[in-house]
Amino acid sequence: MAFNLIEMVKNYFTTDFTNHASSTLGENTSGISKALSAIIPTSLAGILNKATSGTAGANDVFEMAKTSVNNISPGNNVPLAADEARGDSILSGLFDGKQSGIVGAISAFSGIKDSSTSALMSMALPAIMGLLGRHAEQNNLSASGLAGFLSSQKDHIMQAMPAGLTSLAGMLGLSSLEGAASQLKSPDLKNTSHSAIDDVKTISETPTAKWLVPLIVILIVVAGLWYFSRSCNETKPSAASVTDTTATGSNKDTGMAMRTTPPDTTAGSIKVQLPNGKELEANKGGIEDQLVTFLNSNWKSLSDDSLKNKWFNFDNLNFNLGTATITPASEKQLDNIAEILKAYPDAKIKIGGYTDASGNAADNKKLSQDRADAAKAGLDKRGVASQVIGAEGYGSQYAKYPASAPDDQRALDRHVSVSVRK
Repeated sequence: MAFNLIEMVKNYFTTDFTNHASSTLGENTSGISKALSAIIPTSLAGILNKATSGTAGANDVFEMAKTSVNNISPGNNVPLAADEARGDSILSGLFDGKQSGIVGAISAFSGIKDSSTSALMSMALPAIMGLLGRHAEQNNLSASGLAGFLSSQKDHIMQAMPAGLTSLAGMLGLSSLEGAASQLKSPDLKNTSHSAIDDVKTISETPTAKWLVPLIVILIVVAGLWYFSRSCNETKPSAASVTDTTATGSNKDTGMAMRTTPPDTTAGSIKVQLPNGKELEANKGGIEDQLVTFLNSNWKSLSDDSLKNKWFNFDNLNFNLGTATITPASEKQLDNIAEILKAYPDAKIKIGGYTDASGNAADNKKLSQDRADAAKAGLDKRGVASQVIGAEGYGSQYAKYPASAPDDQRALDRHVSVSVRK
């Protein structure tokens, strides 16, 4: 599954940031949270538009991202007032002439003052830019490479825009992105067929090419017969091989690796260096990469609440469909996590299991608990039981997408994660 920039940024702005911003700006936390839900995709849409506006725009975004890396911290304690001047500069650079309209729309949506929205955007933008800068560093991206990465995220950005902010679509170019996304996801076969007929008609009107018409018609008929016969003879997968229910017949899941912030699999594998000299082969941006980076930071200075809000998602922990049986291919990632814990003996982790919102809530919670327990058991037998302090299944309690959402969205709610504790 492709990397989701929106989820990475959302995970950065924790409760600590919301509470701090609420206190600083004199707004209630619910208003700040609602404003952030709009500011994040709005900011990224502005960055995307700037980066894809041409070479100069791509270079500007790249430089802003590189110089903003210092604006992010391991504990997500984003500096507030100190970053506002830089945030104002980024804001004007991205939304030249449109700031007041954007700020007004977000303020009306979230119920906070215009001045608070403007200040909140100035607080958040340097950190968002810094996260992009860090991603560019970790993946050795150039200015054009970062622009290409941002382009690959346009669907996620579009989908994250709150429904109550449709007025921003035209201002930010999201409406054109939506059209492009819908064409990619659901081709209009009727229009395609019409286009083919028009092409044949055009050819038939060329006197020197009339002999092509019957040949093209014959080829179309043959292709249609081939496709029909292939479809009829193809063995259809059983329902159980596409989706599987739990033992109690509730939550449907693919049984694949469950993650909210999947790694950029196109970046390939890397060697993760541990302080004891061992090297781990892992996905670039995967759980091993993120976890070791975090443990190399000053994480012990973070409060217990901050640590509880920071989770790292397994990106290669798979289960047999509808069960808590870990597949053999997943053993390598459990080996890696155990090696990381051994290399950082002061670190402890808690394991969490999550499902999507479909099915029965009680059954979902049981499945998530069973899978969290299975992951803990796998680590316990690898000699790090004393560092795995617990496993809890949350079921669909924290699901972000409704049961009616497409499966590719609900899949983001199905994951097993770890949280570092002191």
